[in-house]
Amino acid sequence: MNVFKIGNLNLVAVTKIDVIRFIKDNIAKVNGYVCVTNTRTAYLSSKDNSYCTIQNNSLITIPDGMPLVWLGKLSGYKNIQRTAGPELFEHFLRNEDKKIKHYLLGDTQEVLNKLITKAKVEYGANIVGSFSPPFSSLEEYNYKQIANGINNSKADIVWLALGSPKQDIFASKLMQHTDNKIILNVGAAFRFVLGEYNMPPKAIQKLGLTGVYWRFLQKPTLFIKQYPKYFIFIIKNAIKIKFKKLK
Repeated sequence: MNVFKIGNLNLVAVTKIDVIRFIKDNIAKVNGYVCVTNTRTAYLSSKDNSYCTIQNNSLITIPDGMPLVWLGKLSGYKNIQRTAGPELFEHFLRNEDKKIKHYLLGDTQEVLNKLITKAKVEYGANIVGSFSPPFSSLEEYNYKQIANGINNSKADIVWLALGSPKQDIFASKLMQHTDNKIILNVGAAFRFVLGEYNMPPKAIQKLGLTGVYWRFLQKPTLFIKQYPKYFIFIIKNAIKIKFKKLK
């Protein structure tokens, strides 16, 4: 797979079909995690070397955010698409081989119960286990115990929904105890599939403003404070890429 860099962060220049094929081809063959990265987490990686390393140590780190896709295109990779965690999650539940065994990790027990029912009844998905971890710091989790539950379930794919950067760090610790599992870090995907969250209008998505839309609705004050630096981050990297190509 082609890789482009945003600072020290390595992102793969892929389409949705590429990502789906990669996951299917590696079921039961590899042990690791997939990071689904947006502008915010790319920015955080530029400020935290340890977090950047965690993303770079993934099986693949895919762009979930049009600004990152634009940077990929600017780097010369025209056949690149945004791959959103919720879309990837729903695709595997709905469309892929029903023999694939899924484990759901994250969110509340209430959400998990509703999701398991929907996944089995509406999609016919093979859900072999789930766990709602308590709200704790990353140091307080018993990763070996959580991994034992996953390994005993014989799951092929673990869908991890804790939000980034927490879920990426969590996955890097969890994989040290799992046996050939692909852990996909998909944020709020569980609630999107349940219909509790909805994707913004297509026009908003095409403009690359999905993250802006959600952050503003959820926490407008925090949005006003934080998002300008994300825009500046993208612009600076676009200039760097363009300047590098001109050399």
